[in-house]
Amino acid sequence: MNKLKYLLPLVVFGVFSCSGKQPQVSGDKQVLASPRSIVVVYENDVHCNMEGYAKFAGLRDAIADTADVVTVSSGDFLQGGAMGSISRGGYVVSMMNAVGYDVVTLGNHEFDYKIPRLMELSDSMNAAIVCANLVQKGTLTPLFKPYVLKQIGAKKIAFVGVLTPQTLVGEAYAFTDESLKTLYDIPAKDIFNLVQLAVDDARKAGADYVILLSHLGFVPPVSSVEVVQKTTGIDAVLDGHSHSIVGEKFVLNSDGDSVLVSQTGTKFQNVGMLDIYPDGKSHSRLISMDSVVAVNRKVAAVHDSLLALTAADLQKVVSNTKFDLTINGDDGKRLVRKGETNLGDLAADAMRFSVGAQIGIENGGSVRVTIPAGAVKYQDILNVMPFANGMCLIRATGRQIKEALAQGASKLPEESGGFLQVSGLRYTVVVEKSEIAATRVRIENVQVETDKGFVAIDENALYTVGLSSYVAYEGGEITAFRESEIVMDKVMTDSDAMVKFLKSLGDEIPEAYRKPQGRIAVKNSGE
Repeated sequence: MNKLKYLLPLVVFGVFSCSGKQPQVSGDKQVLASPRSIVVVYENDVHCNMEGYAKFAGLRDAIADTADVVTVSSGDFLQGGAMGSISRGGYVVSMMNAVGYDVVTLGNHEFDYKIPRLMELSDSMNAAIVCANLVQKGTLTPLFKPYVLKQIGAKKIAFVGVLTPQTLVGEAYAFTDESLKTLYDIPAKDIFNLVQLAVDDARKAGADYVILLSHLGFVPPVSSVEVVQKTTGIDAVLDGHSHSIVGEKFVLNSDGDSVLVSQTGTKFQNVGMLDIYPDGKSHSRLISMDSVVAVNRKVAAVHDSLLALTAADLQKVVSNTKFDLTINGDDGKRLVRKGETNLGDLAADAMRFSVGAQIGIENGGSVRVTIPAGAVKYQDILNVMPFANGMCLIRATGRQIKEALAQGASKLPEESGGFLQVSGLRYTVVVEKSEIAATRVRIENVQVETDKGFVAIDENALYTVGLSSYVAYEGGEITAFRESEIVMDKVMTDSDAMVKFLKSLGDEIPEAYRKPQGRIAVKNSGE
């Protein structure tokens, strides 16, 4: 296997020769690569940053004059913004087809619209989709090709795909049929074997280089570093999922060879370039998208046409706010996944109001971004709630509700997408830290709002709860409601529930939402 080594630093971007073409980057720095080198242009976790594709393609085009270029993605492209939500990923595929991607792997958020929709989108995507570890349940039969072999210039390069097993928790609903029978799997225990098998097959098929398109990141349950350490035959890992910015780091594989690992951040913060030179050496570097001024006009035109299709709906003003509706705490850091925020309160109230429930709950992981002070547009709502989760009304016991609160808070003091924002309810979370034992979390003082004020919840009583289908029965973080009676199932999307609630409030968000309303108290033991 070819070891990847540092070469002379490449600055800013591109491969330019005596053709007279100049780099389309602000400033006076350039990148020079050997004639007819191979350049893999890569990104990860774009999350519907649609306007970035024209510059991404423009940068790629400039390089293509003097190098053999291949364009790839390491996943999480279908979800994360209004354009993705309103088209259920369709507009994103149109953009990527216009760019001309060669190979992509899947991220966990490719499953947000469920696997049947993913299969529809894959049929319309021109790029090859690779994923070695998404399999039929009970088998190791992959849904997509584990790898693809591309003739790029004089070399055969294999691209292997791998997906985080965490998808089975965060997007569990995508893997079941209507009877909630699990049809697909991402077996964590088999991940190293499945990747190794794909790499070995690619080598046998004649691959000169093997590149792993990874949506694992540097986080549990399985990281890209662990995959490198427990496999052999991979030359480079173009990573995603953790939104890390890593231009180039090296990890030893099971044979002791150095394997390059890189990740670009998120939302086109950077574009990655992996140069594979004729002498067998390789080097990767990140280019700040802010420095790129090149634009592919065809891709820009596609973006403009898609904006025109949706602009009127997306720009409709739903409400107005004199203050930020935020997912963050006073320190500016994200809080909605481990504590109460004013946008969390508003979202939970919308869940409650939209279906006429006694209680409303919304998981913090489904409240994605802050809405700044000013006009609140439909696009803002879709950005906050991009998953199009269905709204449900259930009957749950007080015991089930308390169990759900405990499940949502179980990761404290760390974040959890399952942390529950609440309406018509208040509760206290006590975090017990110990130097000699694991952190324990318990729920106390759970109270339900009544006509006479807040009273202690009755574990044996039944309450109506407004919540998303994700929290009710689809997601992996909260399982307490799996046996609850479903009174109404998916009567509208969560974003439509929010619109309905905001319109009920009038033209402006009430002052009561300026600050969190004291529904959730998080305390350390002894306070």
